[in-house]
Amino acid sequence: MGIVCCWLLLVGCGVVSDPGLVHSVSRAGDRSELLKGPLYYVIVLISITILFWRQNPAGTIAVSMMCGGDGFADIIGRRFGSVKLPWNSSKSWAGTAAMFLAGMVMASGFFGLFCGMGYFECFHLQYVLPYLAVVCGACTVVESLPINHWFDDNLSVPLVAIGVSMVVLPLAAAASAGCSLEQQQQFLQMLPLS
Repeated sequence: MGIVCCWLLLVGCGVVSDPGLVHSVSRAGDRSELLKGPLYYVIVLISITILFWRQNPAGTIAVSMMCGGDGFADIIGRRFGSVKLPWNSSKSWAGTAAMFLAGMVMASGFFGLFCGMGYFECFHLQYVLPYLAVVCGACTVVESLPINHWFDDNLSVPLVAIGVSMVVLPLAAAASAGCSLEQQQQFLQMLPLS
């Protein structure tokens, strides 16, 4: 990943010429685009791996939403995205649905895999899935907003995934341990969110 990061910097700055990379990664064919979304993507993946990998499910959920969710959103949105979102004409209902579903499937799969390998505390999926849906839903909403021109979704989606995960995953653990909804609400009130 570090090599990819360096290569994006070198090509994006014009130190090295790689027209194939520019064509495949940029949207308008401008090498300077490599210094934005693609570079952010690699830096975020490296950061998540260093900070969260195997220690906290928030990292795997963020990676799932970036790679699985946002990746499928682009593919499905380009292919089947004729009906646009009313609040963002550059996004489609098909792409938005694909982001949520693919991110949810990938995050569930990673959660199950890492839990089975002993990296995460295991909860029954019946307790995890509703909370995971909240995280994936929040990421999908943020990605659908018309803010990408000033805050890249390769930054906003993982930040939201990690932030919301850090709040709701303890609730999944509490639910799995038998805590009532009222006890979970009391827990939320103790968090310094305001």
